[in-house]
Amino acid sequence: MCPLSLTARDLLRKLANDSGLEYRQLALRVNKEMSRGESFVQSVDSIVREVGLNPDGYKLSPKSIADEALGILQRNYSRTLMMSAVLARMMESKGKDALPPPAFFAFLELLSAIPDAPRRITGGVSMEVDEDTTRIIELLTTLVSLVCEWSKDGIRGVARNCPESLVPMARTVFRKTKLYQGGLWTCISCGKIVGLGETRALVCPQCDTRMAQAFPGMGLSSPKERERVGYGRAEDGNPVE
Repeated sequence: MCPLSLTARDLLRKLANDSGLEYRQLALRVNKEMSRGESFVQSVDSIVREVGLNPDGYKLSPKSIADEALGILQRNYSRTLMMSAVLARMMESKGKDALPPPAFFAFLELLSAIPDAPRRITGGVSMEVDEDTTRIIELLTTLVSLVCEWSKDGIRGVARNCPESLVPMARTVFRKTKLYQGGLWTCISCGKIVGLGETRALVCPQCDTRMAQAFPGMGLSSPKERERVGYGRAEDGNPVE
């Protein structure tokens, strides 16, 4: 039995291999159909039927995706801390490789499900952190495409076939995304809703002030910090302001 695909990329590569179609061709078609309001699942299903393959072999399980992502986050607390910093920076980015807000909100929901942190925090290996971060991004972008309902105008609510256990996450992702689109942000520290222009490092002014007082110098980067420049890429860059 073939292993279950857990990301959109995995599934499209499997479809490309089985159908003989080019991966790029499939990705472009799916993206085009999704821009018109089709879901990822509907887009893939229509292609599978066109080429005469069994649709049952091209399914994604939101529960399995969430379990895989949670497993990565629980594997090594130090790496999870590093991933959190990277994803937060990507969320704040204005470039084409910025992390989609719904995926970041799903990430925060998974973080809240992790038990209390261990007292000892060990150093992580940068290459492993990069690999885990890339995998988490692919898992979460796929997950929100499944558990949330989408249209050509964006997120619409909770998907009708969203697993019951993931409905609370989908609702939170939907609510926070709509707030974000309206110029509002939920502080990741205290949960207060503030204007996007008021935030610093994804927290409200009050929490930012408290953190600055509790941890003087917090947030200063080393001269050789590895700066994330895309979903799967990092390079030695300038200190982040």
